[in-house]
Amino acid sequence: MSTVTSIVGGYTALVVSAAGAETDITTDYSIGVPTPATTVLAPKNLLTYFGGGKHTYSTNIELICYATCGEEDDCTMSIYGISDGGPPEYMGSLAWTFGAAVVSTGILWADSCTATSKHTSTFTAHDDAGDRVAKVNIATTGYKYLYAIVHTQTGDPTAITVLMRPF
Repeated sequence: MSTVTSIVGGYTALVVSAAGAETDITTDYSIGVPTPATTVLAPKNLLTYFGGGKHTYSTNIELICYATCGEEDDCTMSIYGISDGGPPEYMGSLAWTFGAAVVSTGILWADSCTATSKHTSTFTAHDDAGDRVAKVNIATTGYKYLYAIVHTQTGDPTAITVLMRPF
Protein backbone atom coordinates (compact mmCIF):
# COMPACT_ATOMS: atom_id res chain seq x y z
CA MET A 1 0.00 0.00 0.00
CA SER A 2 1.44 3.36 -0.97
CA THR A 3 1.24 6.47 1.12
CA VAL A 4 0.17 9.75 -0.40
CA THR A 5 2.07 12.69 1.02
CA SER A 6 0.84 16.20 0.55
CA ILE A 7 1.82 19.55 1.95
CA VAL A 8 0.29 22.97 2.04
CA GLY A 9 3.16 25.19 1.11
CA GLY A 10 3.78 28.70 2.30
CA TYR A 11 5.21 31.51 0.19
CA THR A 12 8.92 32.08 -0.40
CA ALA A 13 10.61 34.76 -2.50
CA LEU A 14 11.27 33.76 -6.10
CA VAL A 15 12.90 37.09 -6.96
CA VAL A 16 13.53 40.40 -5.26
CA SER A 17 14.51 43.13 -7.71
CA ALA A 18 15.83 46.48 -6.54
CA ALA A 19 14.58 48.43 -9.54
CA GLY A 20 13.28 46.04 -12.18
CA ALA A 21 16.11 46.62 -14.61
CA GLU A 22 17.97 43.31 -14.76
CA THR A 23 19.19 42.11 -18.14
CA ASP A 24 17.01 39.39 -19.65
CA ILE A 25 18.63 36.37 -21.29
CA THR A 26 19.12 37.18 -24.97
CA THR A 27 21.74 34.79 -26.34
CA ASP A 28 23.55 33.04 -23.47
CA TYR A 29 21.60 29.81 -23.04
CA SER A 30 24.57 27.89 -21.65
CA ILE A 31 23.91 24.47 -20.12
CA GLY A 32 23.53 24.73 -16.38
CA VAL A 33 22.13 27.11 -13.81
CA PRO A 34 22.88 30.84 -14.37
CA THR A 35 24.85 32.55 -11.60
CA PRO A 36 23.77 36.19 -11.38
CA ALA A 37 25.75 38.75 -9.39
CA THR A 38 23.35 38.65 -6.42
CA THR A 39 21.77 35.69 -4.66
CA VAL A 40 18.34 37.35 -4.55
CA LEU A 41 18.26 37.07 -8.34
CA ALA A 42 19.54 33.49 -8.49
CA PRO A 43 17.42 30.61 -9.83
CA LYS A 44 15.48 28.81 -7.10
CA ASN A 45 15.82 25.06 -6.60
CA LEU A 46 12.23 23.83 -6.36
CA LEU A 47 13.30 20.63 -4.59
CA THR A 48 14.99 22.59 -1.82
CA TYR A 49 12.07 24.93 -1.27
CA PHE A 50 9.17 22.54 -1.61
CA GLY A 51 10.36 19.02 -1.05
CA GLY A 52 13.19 18.89 1.44
CA GLY A 53 15.49 17.91 -1.43
CA LYS A 54 13.51 14.79 -2.35
CA HIS A 55 10.21 15.55 -4.03
CA THR A 56 8.42 18.65 -5.21
CA TYR A 57 5.01 17.39 -3.95
CA SER A 58 3.49 19.66 -6.53
CA THR A 59 3.56 20.18 -10.24
CA ASN A 60 2.40 23.79 -10.11
CA ILE A 61 3.37 27.02 -8.43
CA GLU A 62 1.39 30.14 -7.69
CA LEU A 63 3.02 33.56 -7.99
CA ILE A 64 1.99 36.89 -6.43
CA CYS A 65 3.86 40.21 -6.58
CA TYR A 66 4.26 43.43 -4.60
CA ALA A 67 6.48 46.52 -4.81
CA THR A 68 7.18 49.92 -3.36
CA CYS A 69 5.34 51.95 -5.95
CA GLY A 70 2.36 54.04 -6.97
CA GLU A 71 -0.93 52.79 -8.37
CA GLU A 72 -0.73 51.78 -12.04
CA ASP A 73 3.06 51.35 -11.96
CA ASP A 74 4.02 48.06 -13.60
CA CYS A 75 6.85 45.68 -14.36
CA THR A 76 7.47 42.81 -16.75
CA MET A 77 9.32 39.64 -15.92
CA SER A 78 10.51 36.60 -17.86
CA ILE A 79 10.18 33.11 -16.40
CA TYR A 80 12.63 30.29 -17.19
CA GLY A 81 12.61 26.62 -16.20
CA ILE A 82 15.89 24.75 -15.85
CA SER A 83 16.57 21.01 -15.57
CA ASP A 84 19.92 19.45 -14.63
CA GLY A 85 22.10 19.18 -17.72
CA GLY A 86 20.00 21.59 -19.79
CA PRO A 87 19.85 25.29 -20.62
CA PRO A 88 17.38 27.83 -19.22
CA GLU A 89 14.12 27.29 -21.14
CA TYR A 90 11.93 30.33 -21.67
CA MET A 91 8.48 29.61 -20.28
CA GLY A 92 6.81 32.99 -20.79
CA SER A 93 6.38 36.47 -19.40
CA LEU A 94 4.25 38.20 -16.80
CA ALA A 95 3.27 41.88 -16.89
CA TRP A 96 2.26 42.90 -13.36
CA THR A 97 0.30 46.14 -12.70
CA PHE A 98 0.12 47.47 -9.16
CA GLY A 99 -3.22 48.64 -7.78
CA ALA A 100 -4.90 49.80 -4.60
CA ALA A 101 -4.43 46.62 -2.51
CA VAL A 102 -1.98 47.63 0.22
CA VAL A 103 0.73 45.49 1.81
CA SER A 104 1.82 48.39 4.05
CA THR A 105 2.44 52.13 3.63
CA GLY A 106 3.82 52.76 0.13
CA ILE A 107 3.89 49.06 -0.77
CA LEU A 108 1.20 47.75 -3.12
CA TRP A 109 0.15 44.34 -4.41
CA ALA A 110 -0.10 43.70 -8.13
CA ASP A 111 -3.82 43.65 -8.81
CA SER A 112 -3.60 42.55 -12.42
CA CYS A 113 -1.32 40.37 -14.47
CA THR A 114 -1.14 39.67 -18.18
CA ALA A 115 0.46 36.29 -18.75
CA THR A 116 2.05 35.29 -22.05
CA SER A 117 2.94 31.60 -22.15
CA LYS A 118 5.45 29.95 -24.46
CA HIS A 119 5.44 26.87 -22.25
CA THR A 120 3.91 23.46 -22.90
CA SER A 121 1.02 24.49 -20.67
CA THR A 122 -0.50 27.90 -20.16
CA PHE A 123 0.16 30.45 -17.47
CA THR A 124 -3.17 31.16 -15.82
CA ALA A 125 -3.90 34.52 -14.16
CA HIS A 126 -6.57 34.53 -11.43
CA ASP A 127 -8.35 37.24 -9.50
CA ASP A 128 -6.63 39.86 -11.62
CA ALA A 129 -9.14 42.71 -11.25
CA GLY A 130 -10.92 44.72 -8.62
CA ASP A 131 -7.96 45.85 -6.49
CA ARG A 132 -7.31 42.37 -5.09
CA VAL A 133 -4.09 40.35 -5.12
CA ALA A 134 -3.54 38.91 -8.61
CA LYS A 135 -2.29 35.31 -8.76
CA VAL A 136 -0.67 33.34 -11.57
CA ASN A 137 -0.42 29.54 -11.76
CA ILE A 138 2.40 27.88 -13.72
CA ALA A 139 3.05 24.17 -14.32
CA THR A 140 6.59 23.26 -13.26
CA THR A 141 6.63 19.58 -14.21
CA GLY A 142 10.07 18.57 -15.45
CA TYR A 143 11.97 21.52 -14.01
CA LYS A 144 14.26 21.52 -11.00
CA TYR A 145 14.95 25.27 -11.03
CA LEU A 146 12.80 28.30 -11.66
CA TYR A 147 14.37 31.59 -12.72
CA ALA A 148 12.63 34.95 -12.94
CA ILE A 149 14.11 38.17 -14.31
CA VAL A 150 12.35 41.52 -13.84
CA HIS A 151 13.60 43.47 -16.83
CA THR A 152 11.28 46.36 -17.71
CA GLN A 153 9.06 48.73 -15.81
CA THR A 154 6.97 51.86 -16.13
CA GLY A 155 6.49 54.29 -13.31
CA ASP A 156 8.96 53.83 -10.50
CA PRO A 157 8.44 50.49 -8.73
CA THR A 158 11.32 49.46 -6.48
CA ALA A 159 11.86 46.51 -4.16
CA ILE A 160 9.81 44.37 -6.57
CA THR A 161 9.16 41.06 -4.83
CA VAL A 162 7.61 37.99 -6.43
CA LEU A 163 6.51 35.28 -4.02
CA MET A 164 5.89 31.65 -4.99
CA ARG A 165 4.29 28.65 -3.33
CA PRO A 166 3.52 25.10 -4.45
CA PHE A 167 -0.03 24.76 -5.65
